[in-house]
Amino acid sequence: MRPESPRALAVRLLLEVERGGRAQLLLDRALDRLDWPERDRAYTTHLLYGTLRHLRLLDFFLEPLLPRPEGLPPTVRWILRLGAWEWLAGKPDHARVSPWVEETKRVAPRLAGLVNAVLRHLQPREAPQCVRLSLPEWLCQAWRTYFGSLDFAQGFNEPAPLFVTAYRPVPGLRPGPLPDSYLWEGPKTDFSALGLQPQNPASLFAVQLLNPAPGEKVLDLCGGAGLKAFYLAAKGAEVVSYDLNPKRQEAGRRTAAKLGLRVAYRTQDLREPLPEKAKKVLLDAPCTGTGTFRSHPELRYRLAPQDPRCMAKLQLMLLETAAQATEEGGVLVYSVCTLTEEEGEGVARAFLADHPEFVPEPFLCPLPVLKAGLGVYVAPEGGLDGFYYLRLRKVNSRA
Repeated sequence: MRPESPRALAVRLLLEVERGGRAQLLLDRALDRLDWPERDRAYTTHLLYGTLRHLRLLDFFLEPLLPRPEGLPPTVRWILRLGAWEWLAGKPDHARVSPWVEETKRVAPRLAGLVNAVLRHLQPREAPQCVRLSLPEWLCQAWRTYFGSLDFAQGFNEPAPLFVTAYRPVPGLRPGPLPDSYLWEGPKTDFSALGLQPQNPASLFAVQLLNPAPGEKVLDLCGGAGLKAFYLAAKGAEVVSYDLNPKRQEAGRRTAAKLGLRVAYRTQDLREPLPEKAKKVLLDAPCTGTGTFRSHPELRYRLAPQDPRCMAKLQLMLLETAAQATEEGGVLVYSVCTLTEEEGEGVARAFLADHPEFVPEPFLCPLPVLKAGLGVYVAPEGGLDGFYYLRLRKVNSRA
């Protein structure tokens, strides 16, 4: 059934997110099926992402007015959170309360009076920093201990700009923070037809750290659909992209064909040795994704304290495979879109303790640095994802 309004669609999508769906994927699929003006599409996005990014804070404001929120139907609870988000975002009462009351009448008529009363009586009150940021307590404590402050985390709750990587010259685009990265300021379109690919600059920088020469062979490990491989191929590299998921690779093949780029795809469990080596190897490893909370806000509520340690074990296994695939004198770049100690410097320390044949190679980072030491953490500022990078040189092979 077609939703009647951006508000109705936002409610439905949030219910699907609560059941385990991915907000970005659900929103894109829904809007692709709807012939809505850009204003309505943008407002649905504002409602969905704003509510998820500020969820803990919204519940904090609703708490004094809802003694037992868990007893409400999920639909009504999301309606209250959405109405609270509009209040927090500055929408006046006359423009926000009545639409949510009408939406409640459609799905739970007996609770329309409750929704009306609650949304009209919201009051500001001082919230703890972790609640203001809508982050889990365990992660706040870990970040305070490791980074010394939580100030950087405010960036996760700001609107997300759309960055694109250009594989050929495209006039009229506003430059981003890196070469070949630009800000896209119009509605979404067929980017491949324009020689563009949506990509966060923090993700792009992991690829640029390899700096391959034209014709040089590069192994892209855990490459997924090959987003980073596309850029390498556009620079003239001979790219082989490995991943365990053949469906993502098939999607990558189609995109590469539209872009006119050549990427070789090979499907393999990367916990097992590769059948080939190269002088340039990129491992953008699976991770907890704490650096992507801006574009995947629901992820912050799904992580558990033990998840970074569990992911670090997998990352070390994958790094072992990448090390064996790196030729002597070659460069291995390890990157993750997360800001945990365990998956960044922790993995680096553990790997180097067992691999004296590799040495860290310093590099200049043009992006805002959150912490630098054994590798570099990039801060989620100005629309950037949070990332960790480590560049290693294989100085000699062990017997």
